Amino acid sequence: MKRVISVKNLYKLYRVGDSVVHALDGVSFDIFEGEFCAIVGTSGSGKSTLLNMLAGLEKPTRGEVVVAGRHIEKMNEDELVKFRRENVGFIFQSFHLIGTMNALENVAMPLMFKGEPLKSRMKKAEQMLALVDLKKHRKHLPNQMSGGQQQRVGVARALVADPKIIFADEPTGNLDSHTSEDVMHLMQRIVREQKRTLVMVTHDNHLAGYADRVFHISDGKIIRVEENRPAAGEYRKKEAGPEESGKKNEGGDRHEAD
Repeated sequence: MKRVISVKNLYKLYRVGDSVVHALDGVSFDIFEGEFCAIVGTSGSGKSTLLNMLAGLEKPTRGEVVVAGRHIEKMNEDELVKFRRENVGFIFQSFHLIGTMNALENVAMPLMFKGEPLKSRMKKAEQMLALVDLKKHRKHLPNQMSGGQQQRVGVARALVADPKIIFADEPTGNLDSHTSEDVMHLMQRIVREQKRTLVMVTHDNHLAGYADRVFHISDGKIIRVEENRPAAGEYRKKEAGPEESGKKNEGGDRHEAD
């Protein structure tokens, strides 16, 4: 398996009054192509800070973040915008759909930002809506769809530009338990069928069980890694080699320290 994300000795420090908080405290790990990984922790554990680092939305205080072969911690803001547009898809807790656009138009938005012609982007958006079983709802506005349907549109939008990595931030946070299970099944199926790499942040240990690997984070450190697909884990160890197979540690929250 190809290494898609590699994090080494990642630290994020915030100043809160006279104190310095270690939001991330020496985090190191690898994520491989086609994996569904979950980062699980309570509020203030560092999980959202870690996701922001992986997506290039925040800069680390020190350490390396290599995503799709690029050191994103060294990029400036313009380079990061271009990198995310070309390599990353996002699934948000609150959907972030544009209320005046129908499902098809919302899904096609990332392609518009990439400058793709209208006919091409609408065709790809149709294909993605079919993938998430929403083709019949393509002309519906967000307020004409249920929460679960809106999140399916969000999943389709994350996929439409063919990203190398998808980041999902509490993707079921605004859904009831039954709808949450449906969305998790959908994301798991897409990772398997499309061979996508997906990294999800959640506080819910049960939902994290859908992932291939679960990174448990507390006080800025990865304290435990659960392997839900042992066969894949063995293959990954062989590919990474003995030195790379045992990495760990993480955390985070507030104003950056000097």
